[in-house]
Amino acid sequence: MTGHIGANNQSKARAVLLAALALTTTIGVALAAPGAAQAQAQPARAAGAVAQAEQRRFDIPAQPLAQALPTFGQQAGIQVSAHGDVVRGIATPGVSGTMTPAAALQQLLAGTGLGFRMTGGGAVILAQPESSSSATMLSPVVVEGAASADPHAGAADRANSITIGQEELERRNPGSMKQVFAGEASVSVGGGQPMSQKVYVQGVEETNLAVSIDGARQNNKVFHHNGTNLIDPELLKLARVDPGVAPADAGPGALGGSIVYETVDAGDLLKPGQSVGGFVGTEYNTNGDTLAFSGSAYARHEGFEVLGFFKDADGSNYKDGDGRAVEGTGAGLQSVLGKLGYESESGHRFEVSAEQVHDEAVRPFRANIGRLTNRNEGLRVYDLKRQNFVFNYSTPHAEGLFDPKLVLGFGRTELGVPTPFGSAGVTSSLSGKVENDFNLSPGNTVTVGVDFYDDEAEYSDPTVTIREAATNVGAYAQARLTPIDRLRLSFGARADRHEFEGVDGSRSIGVSGNASAAYDATDWLTLKAGYSRVFGGVALAENFILNENWTYTGGIEAVRSENTNLGFETHYKGFTFGAGIFRSDFDNARNESYGGGAALTADFETKGYNLSVGYNWGPGFARLTYTDTDFEINGQPGDSDFGQYLGTPVGQIFALEVAHSFRDIGLMVGGTLDAALKNDDPQAAGLRPLDSYEAVGLYAQYTPPSMEYLTLRAEANNIFDETYADRATYGQEFGNVIPLYEPGRSFLVKAKVRF
Repeated sequence: MTGHIGANNQSKARAVLLAALALTTTIGVALAAPGAAQAQAQPARAAGAVAQAEQRRFDIPAQPLAQALPTFGQQAGIQVSAHGDVVRGIATPGVSGTMTPAAALQQLLAGTGLGFRMTGGGAVILAQPESSSSATMLSPVVVEGAASADPHAGAADRANSITIGQEELERRNPGSMKQVFAGEASVSVGGGQPMSQKVYVQGVEETNLAVSIDGARQNNKVFHHNGTNLIDPELLKLARVDPGVAPADAGPGALGGSIVYETVDAGDLLKPGQSVGGFVGTEYNTNGDTLAFSGSAYARHEGFEVLGFFKDADGSNYKDGDGRAVEGTGAGLQSVLGKLGYESESGHRFEVSAEQVHDEAVRPFRANIGRLTNRNEGLRVYDLKRQNFVFNYSTPHAEGLFDPKLVLGFGRTELGVPTPFGSAGVTSSLSGKVENDFNLSPGNTVTVGVDFYDDEAEYSDPTVTIREAATNVGAYAQARLTPIDRLRLSFGARADRHEFEGVDGSRSIGVSGNASAAYDATDWLTLKAGYSRVFGGVALAENFILNENWTYTGGIEAVRSENTNLGFETHYKGFTFGAGIFRSDFDNARNESYGGGAALTADFETKGYNLSVGYNWGPGFARLTYTDTDFEINGQPGDSDFGQYLGTPVGQIFALEVAHSFRDIGLMVGGTLDAALKNDDPQAAGLRPLDSYEAVGLYAQYTPPSMEYLTLRAEANNIFDETYADRATYGQEFGNVIPLYEPGRSFLVKAKVRF
């Protein structure tokens, strides 16, 4: 197999990359002296004091405090920090008027029992007012939505982001990635069971986005009948999507944006003042007789943190809305997570994490399809295992010019399909980055860094082993500035040196650039826009399509994309409304096929618009989102087959989420609507239209005030027993495909005990 030509050169390249990373790491840690961070913090503190003295206009309605704090930070022009457990479940009466940030924050916290302290870099929320002798100063975590750690929350490149934080995850209780993004019409997840689900952002398939877990790059293009990134949502504390335009520090390959996943830490689960804790939980779903158990233990002491988590789910085939068993959909998921961290008194944090998600069960012969009407292929075993190992170093409380971050990660996905060929596919990615935030002043930061990845794809069976590989080294800078009051700008660039190894190997160098702006035209209206042009190199082929007879004569064109978004959002006394248009154009996207060759490419585009409307009344909210997306390949309406790793024709989708909390009695109730209008676009290519559907779910969650360690939950999903396949599910437009239908009516009960 000529694919092994150049293996020695690649080994040398890896050695050079690892040596460079080790050297940079050593230098970074050596420089990370407490005095350096403190000395560089002085300009930021001075500028922060000026920002805190300014009179600013505030308009924040009554709502959950976790949601109000990011808005406050944006309107105040400062960074707000809090521990997630302090603000979770607390409501604010809101604030309106022109005043200093300190006065506005005092009104925002009125009646909550919380205090705050203004610092040189912003404000820190305290568990109790600082005048109290028992006041506790907590490790700051920047609040974005639900206490997620994002040092760039409020920047212009986040104005279009979709953030699912701890509060949303607890409310939605997701059992799959589809439920993680419930309520977000522009993010579609198709496939009725987790191991077949793919995420599409504004119609673009996720392998065209920069996807990371705890900062480590993911490279999981294994088999087109599987999902791309198998994740257990119970591990998550954050999922953030940057649709279309992504900043330069999102990493290489952010052709259609980026997706950031972060798993839970001990600090996210321990209450203030608690040093040891844990939980055990169980849930049962009537549709499929699925029973799941999960448990975790975590502790912190004198700067050290440790966490262990496990979950096991097992069940039978679920039934669709017509009461028919959907073969090969039984649960068979196990997941584990371990983390060890240390944060020094001088503010240097080190963390090591190891995560594994494993799904091994009998699935349809083509796991993302119910069955083909012209074949009778039955079922077969799929053994899918994804692993992720990450080392992180950061200075989370740094305020000045020295604010470094280092990430070194290794991700590996293995799929074994013993029948009929004894075949297996393995993808892996060794990646890393070293960067520094130059915090010039609140709202003004420049991030500079270098990163690399070394990706491999390998297919093997008893007769052959075939592989492809790619390496990339990049340098980048991203500026996030507030040049004048009300205007936020973000712009950056990166240069990547990409090397692809097939048979003959190829090298390419590309430059990417992006720019975003958010302008608060009035106290209630924000205008936003973004543009990027991205170099993506050559994507590795899917493992199970690799062909030993391929030739790479002439090389493969590097993929490039161009993304544009434009929109606005309004907020007034709890009411919100937003609208935006988007377009993503891809040139030379690799679209190889087993018989067609390695060098096949396609041009494709997605375009459309998004709408959102909502109302927040303090203890509850209602929010409706809508997206209309067109998908074309080579100028013609695209389909889910030719667009396997490109995109899919999602069309018009509605997503509604409603929730209300009765805090005095510890009860939360809510529901979701997932709906799609009929999509006739595939008919232009001689295919079937995509049917409309509406699926409704309701839930109630109860935490007895006298037993705050206990949480009980009941759900009724797809209560009208709709028979449907999610719009992002493969193959619906083909007459010989019975798609993988979503579960019909199901009832779920869950109990969780914390200690």
